[in-house]
Parts: sequence; structure tokens; C-alpha cells
Amino acid sequence: MKKISKYSLVLVVTLITMNMFAGTVDFTLDVKKEQGKLVTFSLNQSEKIDLSIYDAEGKMIHSENVNSPKSVNRTYDLNALPEGIYFLEAESNSKVSRYEISVVGETALLSEDATTEVYKPTFLNKNGLVWVNMLNLDKSPVTIKIYDNEYNEIYESATLLDQNVAKVFDINNFQTKNTLLW
Repeated sequence: MKKISKYSLVLVVTLITMNMFAGTVDFTLDVKKEQGKLVTFSLNQSEKIDLSIYDAEGKMIHSENVNSPKSVNRTYDLNALPEGIYFLEAESNSKVSRYEISVVGETALLSEDATTEVYKPTFLNKNGLVWVNMLNLDKSPVTIKIYDNEYNEIYESATLLDQNVAKVFDINNFQTKNTLLW
């Protein structure tokens, strides 16, 4: 009977994970053209995307919100920027992608591929059961920690290297009423 319960729980977590990620419409960024210090790109399959440009020190120098269910074209005039490396960051509800912009002389080049791409975890809390799901395409190490309201660590998972991290926690079993999940 315990085996059936355990397998049922694994099946439920898997189905919830698949459902959460199946409904996620992500975006792609395609570089259209670069002419001088003008960079044109399109965002495909975007709903709501936050676009930001950062300098090499991490200071934000431009920010805008794009809210469109269709493909959106953008052209950025980077003539005011001195030579150097900059980053275009595109953030949706499910991921953050960072693209490098190299400004050299009178030209600006936007990288075709993201230099980094981080998928955000999703949480579902129902009746004291907390589901944590995260897409981890590069299989980088993931550790889940739970803290109480005074930031005392009350749980730490083993380091997970899975492509899809899925865990269920019964926070009803924790001693404290107020727990935080990180």
C-alpha cells in the first residue's frame, strides 16, 4: 500500500509539472539587422516581456515593458553609448535571458544566442502541500531550502542535478506556522 501511495505522489508531481510548463508560452529573440549603432530585433510569442539594458557594471541604462501576444520588433539606437560591453535582458514570467551587446567604434553587435538563460521556479501551495517545479535545462546544481519566519533553516534538499526539478513539501509537518521557501 505504501508503494502505491508513493508512486501516486510521484505521478501527481509529474503531471502537475508537465501541466505548469505546458501552459507557459516563452519567447525567442531574433536579431534582424545591425546597422552602425542601430540594433533591430524581434520578440516572438511574447505576452509580457520586460526589456532592460545594463552596462558592464550592472547599472540599468534603459528599461521598457512589452505587452503583446504577437511578434514585436524593436530598434535600439545605441549611438549615445561609449565603447564597451552591454547586456540586453529579456524577462518573462518563466525565464530571464541575457544577450551581449558589443559596442566597438561606430558599430553595435547583439549576440544571436543568449549568454545566460535562467528558468524561474513555479510554486503551488494547496492545503499545506507546496509543489516546487523548475526547468533546469543545463542541469546545474539546485538546492532547495526552507526557512521559518526567523530565517532559521528547517530543511535543505540534497543537491539536485535533474533537468526538471520537482519536489513536494508537506509544510503542515513543520513545527512553526510561518515558513518561507527559497
